Amino acid sequence: MISFLSELLKDRIAIGQIVNTHGLKGEVKLYPYTNQKTVLMNLSEVLLYDQKRKRYLLAKVKNVRKGPKTYLVKFEGIESIEDAEKLKGYKVYVLLSELPKPEKDEYYFYEVMGCEVVLENGESLGKVTDIIETGANDVLVVKKGKKETLIPMIKRYVIKLDKEERKITVKAMEWI
Repeated sequence: MISFLSELLKDRIAIGQIVNTHGLKGEVKLYPYTNQKTVLMNLSEVLLYDQKRKRYLLAKVKNVRKGPKTYLVKFEGIESIEDAEKLKGYKVYVLLSELPKPEKDEYYFYEVMGCEVVLENGESLGKVTDIIETGANDVLVVKKGKKETLIPMIKRYVIKLDKEERKITVKAMEWI
């Protein structure tokens, strides 16, 4: 079961989690993990996975509407609030191939999380453990042991982002 499940999830990424029901006719509230509205509004077939119960479902999406803080999703075969109630807590996965290709200087968070960050001289600063969205630019949270370093993702500091090698080369900063 575990190897089958890891095979199912291998080429997929979680784009949100079902947090509640909406109305009486089987709609659910999807809390998004992405700010890519096109990904959320164009859902067709998704994998639903509940890690606690180790259950998964392949589901076809009938309709998606934008709500205030969530997206309202209607799945085929989910026709009542009782049916929808059973989906609370499930994460929603899409195939990586369904994501729009990022522009040259853009990236998805999953491509950066876990990357090693090194200075120009090759010294390792650690691995990316989190990303803070500030509005102006993203800031990488890099950890090595107990030391945590914040690195703005701007051209002034980032020399190279190598997604294949999973390595980010940065200039030495005064606070490092």
